[in-house]
Amino acid sequence: MHVICVGRSADFYKFFDSKTSRIVKTELHHYLSETLSPRVIGLFEDKYIVLVFESDTPWEEKKILEQQQKIQFSLPHEKKVGDKTLTFDYSIASMILSNFDKPQDKNQLFRRMAYSVKKSLQSIDGVYIYNINDYEKNVRTRSVIQALHHDIKKGGTQFELFYQPVVYSMNTSKEYLWEILLRWKRTEFGGPGVFMPLLATEPHLHYSLTIIIFKKIIEYAKNTQDTLPNISVNISHADLSIVDFYDDVMELTKLVPELRSKIIFETVEYSEGLLHSYAKENIIALKGAGFRFAIDDFGCGYSNFNLLSEKYFDFIKLDKSLLQKCQEDIVANETLKFMVKLSERIDVTLIVEGVENPQHLRLLPKKSNILFQGFHFSKPRRLISNVKTG
Repeated sequence: MHVICVGRSADFYKFFDSKTSRIVKTELHHYLSETLSPRVIGLFEDKYIVLVFESDTPWEEKKILEQQQKIQFSLPHEKKVGDKTLTFDYSIASMILSNFDKPQDKNQLFRRMAYSVKKSLQSIDGVYIYNINDYEKNVRTRSVIQALHHDIKKGGTQFELFYQPVVYSMNTSKEYLWEILLRWKRTEFGGPGVFMPLLATEPHLHYSLTIIIFKKIIEYAKNTQDTLPNISVNISHADLSIVDFYDDVMELTKLVPELRSKIIFETVEYSEGLLHSYAKENIIALKGAGFRFAIDDFGCGYSNFNLLSEKYFDFIKLDKSLLQKCQEDIVANETLKFMVKLSERIDVTLIVEGVENPQHLRLLPKKSNILFQGFHFSKPRRLISNVKTG
């Protein structure tokens, strides 16, 4: 079965009146019916042309691709509509119906058809062959995002904070800061490596969770009798670009203004999002209020040294992959040495992530502007208040 989207847009027919749309559909149906002789031809959702072909044996992917190309070449790419000649483009989503011999209901098939059409519209060449693994992954992704929506909307009780200490290189028994880490109690949906990238596709949802994390940190600071170290909080470029980010943070810390000088915002370096005007304005305003900033995962992709020249950042966190390669990769080793020298020259603190064993530690210099983080010193710990009394 092939599902054809005329114009490579679900809204294509909205550009015409109902009479013209009906004429275009009818002419294309007649043309495809005569040219390709499908077993069945019809419409799905009144806008997608559906062609069904019969075969005694299941088609292999190569044959499906060949027929997709045949359909593409068969379809007219120019058409007279009224007094205008319009260029027509198409996307084609294909499925083997034998995979649906025993569907739960027709909606099961329709959902997969809709998914396949969406994938074909997203592909560069406009074609897609249904893959059950892709579909099931998509269903799972949607269920995770829906669960995140639910738990964030309910105030974040399903989320808890952990922290991992960052220590001085010259005295590794002394902690300089805690990096705040998020854990979701719904472990069936996976760890942060699974759900955080999904949150990145939902900027306003991500921002709501950032505010929840911030509130939990402030609650901890207000309730604990322990002396609070510096605290680093991961935020996204989208968070920084929210117009109200500065105002929201200042309002949240209004009753604990001393916390502002202890909070370090971490954001990754591999995007141009930090060049957004609102992001710049928020960074400058927050630094003026005492907050500090760190570039996280520096070196994991294209390292934007322009960001360092802007003097926005007080810390550079080297991606842990750099240290892990140092023993066998001369480029990684020289990059580490270069970053140590650069951090001294531009007067920023360098945090080396991924220190997991004594061998890693021996590779690293011990300097006043260098901090270490990794399992060699501590695994993440749950953030629990030593509650104030009296």
